[in-house]
Parts: sequence; C-alpha cells; structure tokens
Amino acid sequence: MYHRNQMLMIALLCVLLAAGAFTSDYVSGIVAEILIFGIFAMSLNLLVGYTGLMSFGHAAFFGMATYTVIGLGVHLGISGWWGALAAIVVSTALAALIGAFCIRVTGIPFLMLTMAFSQLLFAGALKWRSVSGGTDGLTGFVPPELFGVSLAQSAGARYAVVAVGFLLVLVFLNCLVRSPLGSIFIGIRDNEQRMRAIGYPVQRFKLLAFTIAGGLAGVGGALYALFNAYVSSDILHWQQSGDAMIMVVLGGSGTVIGPAVGAGIFLLLKTVISSHNEYWALWVGAIFIVCVMFLREGVWGYIAGRLGNRTIRSRIARARSAPTAEARR
Repeated sequence: MYHRNQMLMIALLCVLLAAGAFTSDYVSGIVAEILIFGIFAMSLNLLVGYTGLMSFGHAAFFGMATYTVIGLGVHLGISGWWGALAAIVVSTALAALIGAFCIRVTGIPFLMLTMAFSQLLFAGALKWRSVSGGTDGLTGFVPPELFGVSLAQSAGARYAVVAVGFLLVLVFLNCLVRSPLGSIFIGIRDNEQRMRAIGYPVQRFKLLAFTIAGGLAGVGGALYALFNAYVSSDILHWQQSGDAMIMVVLGGSGTVIGPAVGAGIFLLLKTVISSHNEYWALWVGAIFIVCVMFLREGVWGYIAGRLGNRTIRSRIARARSAPTAEARR
C-alpha cells in the first residue's frame, strides 16, 4: 500500500508538472518558482526534519550557486550548463567547509553560526560590486540552449529544465531518507546520545547531512539562475533562509514532499495577497502562526497523517472481518 501511494503521488506530480508546461508564461513562471524554492526547502528539511539541525544560513548555498552560474557566464562567458555543474560543486564544497565549523556546536549556537556565515557571504556580495554587482545585481547573462531551443526565448524550455530538476531531487531525497543512511540521520535527530553510545560517528554523519543539503540547495540555486538569468546580493540574506524555514514548517518537516507543498502555499499567498495589499507579510505571518498552532505537523503532514489513519483503520476492519468470512465458509 505504501509503495502504491508513493507511486501514485509521483505520477500525479508528473501530471501536474506536465500540465504547467501548457499554461500561460505567467502561470508557468509561478509554478517554476514554486518548484525551485521547493527544492530549496526540501534541502533544508534534510537538516531540520531528518537530522535535527536548525539552520538559518542555508541561503548561502542557494545564493552562491546562483552567483556561480551567473558570474561565470557574465565574466568568463562560460555556458550555463557548465556553470550549473560548477555551481553544484561550489555549493557542496562550501557546505562541507562551513559544516566542518558549525557541527562542533549544537542548538542555538549552531543556528547562529550558520546565520553568521551566511551574513558574511552576504556582506561580501554587497561590497564586492565589481564581481557581484551588489544590490544592483548581475545582468547580461545569456541562458544556454536546450536541444537547439534557447532558454531565453522559450518559457516552456525553462519550465521543463526546472521540472526535471525538481523531479530528480524529489526522487533522490525519497530514496535517501528510506536508505540506511537516512535511518542514521533520523536516529541522530531522535536520540543523538544513543547513536553515540552504539558507536556511530555522529559528527561525521552530521557533516555529511550538512554537505548533501548544501549540494541540493545548490541545485535549486543553479535552476534559479538558468530560469531568471539574474542575481543580486539579496539572495544571500538570512531572510531567504527564514522564508525557507517557514516553507518547511508550513508544509511539514520530516516529510519529503511537505516542504515543497509549503513553498507552494507560501509563494501563492505572497503572490495573491501582495497584489491586493502591501502588508502581505503581516497576513502570511498570521496564517503561519495559525498553522503552527493548529497544524503542528504541517499541512502535508496533517494530510498524510489523516490518510495514514484511514489506511490503518481500513486494515483493522479487514483483519476483524477476515475470521467472520472464514467461519461463513
């Protein structure tokens, strides 16, 4: 039943992604943005929901990947595809470097240290205007071609690249959290002391989780660069990490697809409310507070929990009716 539900969810998601390619450019742009930030939120959830590491510096990896793609294209004329590969490598290496310092502490110090590293990169991007463009951003990036179709000219091609990237990350995370490595991450989240006691090198696995999460955030950042062909220093600000944290909590931490659902809810609320009210952040914050108070497992976590309870109840009912059916025979 579990595998069937998983396959049904993925098949439905594929249908929704394919349907988005045949809508207007405006709608496909919104869906693509949701998928990109869905990747960003899912990568953060690997730390928050599965390893128990609260990070407010995850924007560093997303932003550096975006800067790598745009910067290599603008300053050196390197193709966006090669830039995307370089961006994933850079974000992964940066995550390993920062993680080596951050995992030495836990709790609030860990959270503040991750935010400090992110703000350090933000300050560098803000001041190094000749490379980063500062608050004005970097312009002039030429998106690459996909099978002879320029991403700059075809919104459908840009959407297809984002959709494929999202599906690959989704499948990877789904396999990861169900693997023995994913079980170790969950064990560290649930009882770190017990994992130490039975001989697991907890610090190494924390660093591995931090590095993988940074690399996946780099995938989202690379796709953001290919889709928007623009980047500014704001992408490295800690508020970007805060938005991702809201997406994780809103959708449901500890679930694979939940943060992507949270990203969709957050961005749709932002788009709809901001078009009617300049105080959109106030309303989004109020909705977030209500969800935290009454849906502590998140929107998707609540839905999945309800479906799971129904499945359990149906199995119990079938188990109870089985002896009766045998007696009648």
